[in-house]
Amino acid sequence: MRRVWICGIFLAGILAVASAAADLPGSCISWSLDRPLAWSDFRAAPPANVLQTSWVASPKLIINWSASFQAKRSGSVWTAAVVALTVTNCVDPFQSWAVPSRTSPETLHHEQLHFNLHEVYRRLLESTLRPMTVQTSTGEAACQSLNTQLNSTSQAILTRAQAAQTAFDADTAHGTNLVAQAAWESRIADLLVYPTLAP
Repeated sequence: MRRVWICGIFLAGILAVASAAADLPGSCISWSLDRPLAWSDFRAAPPANVLQTSWVASPKLIINWSASFQAKRSGSVWTAAVVALTVTNCVDPFQSWAVPSRTSPETLHHEQLHFNLHEVYRRLLESTLRPMTVQTSTGEAACQSLNTQLNSTSQAILTRAQAAQTAFDADTAHGTNLVAQAAWESRIADLLVYPTLAP
């Protein structure tokens, strides 16, 4: 006889800056090739001391995911598997800021590349989490183990995403090294097609 252990929905939301968020803001703008960023998406006030720096803008990029899974028994073995998964990549305009006197099409393009790079890791997260399974001797243990693995795997991928964002800014001098940025733009375009190759 085959038995099914139904597991609830387990939520985990991680920001690019390694903060947790259970719910996405209603104003969040999802990544889309058909809807690039605009300066009007940067609605928050810049930090008070920003004019003493060279900063132009800071988008609040968010990757959020939720999964539901269940365990099924076959003989003495319970297998827990993901049955539904949603992974989103968006920008929160009310936590994104720009210095109006410093904005330009070039700096907006740099921020769009950050958003595109974030999408690489959204795709990697989705393709990695969706096929995950765990086998144990009880349904409850299988669900608990799968939940732990989903969370640890997602945290590792999002840590990699943050490192890639930092490397992108360092290599391109925050978008001022156009040769390096062109190389990154080509690399990001490739990674959007093959996210499993992401560093």
